Amino acid sequence: MTRPHIEFIQSQALPWLASPYSGRFQGTETKTLSEDTESGAASLLIRYPGGYARREAEYLSVDEELFVLQGSLRINDQDYTEMCYAHLPAGFPRTIQTSDEGATVLTFLSGTPETESGDPPAGLYDPSRLVAHIDSLKTRPSNDLTKLGVEVTAEIEAGFVGFSFLLYREDPYTQDQTWMLSAPPLWQGGVVEIHPVVEEMYLVTGDMAADRGLMKAGAYFWRPPGMAHGPFGSKTGNLLFFRTKGGRLTTDFAAGADVFCWTPAPRPVLPPELEQYAQVPSDEYTNC
Repeated sequence: MTRPHIEFIQSQALPWLASPYSGRFQGTETKTLSEDTESGAASLLIRYPGGYARREAEYLSVDEELFVLQGSLRINDQDYTEMCYAHLPAGFPRTIQTSDEGATVLTFLSGTPETESGDPPAGLYDPSRLVAHIDSLKTRPSNDLTKLGVEVTAEIEAGFVGFSFLLYREDPYTQDQTWMLSAPPLWQGGVVEIHPVVEEMYLVTGDMAADRGLMKAGAYFWRPPGMAHGPFGSKTGNLLFFRTKGGRLTTDFAAGADVFCWTPAPRPVLPPELEQYAQVPSDEYTNC
């Protein structure tokens, strides 16, 4: 993978641009959060206009993973409203795709998407990788963090009281995972974390104080494997959309309570093309 370390950017700072993709995404606008320059895999915000419609049989050449932030999108006979999730593998057959009112959708593509007409060729579409629809607002979360690969000792457990999560997906071949994590208000963690896999995050609601700055709703990062990060906290509580690349999440912990700060000044790590969109320090931050 050739994506740069991005930690973090507020997506509100990025401009909406005409979609670089044709076919399925024609007529939409996008914000590119990160992109693999070799494979074309990308993480984006996609804005569908009201009245968007495609009514012919077609399929995408790549996986499309989506989470609706606002509005609604209809694919085949399924409506995806606010906080609905799906993972549609390459070759997934589509007949109707519409958005009457428009939609803003957090979207992950496994490569440069080509829209092809008709039915997919034999062997492209693997239904074992399909997650057709999960409505987060109608799904009961879990508080058993061991399901996310966290070996919970008494000390670690004390720092994660009140957490819950929804595991949306684990790939049957790569074990890559996607989940939503929720931290309670006034949570303060006391540990530094390291993961052996890529960790990608979009902050859906709330805030999170971290070693790279104070993240608010719309914040995004792509963190390569093996990088120490934290400790973290949240005044308001939050919802955090996570993905891994390279397998299941596992975590090594180290003590870090002595370096936690509620109002950290921004210290973003950004590639040159994103530096102009970095969060600007203000009086809100004390750099403690």
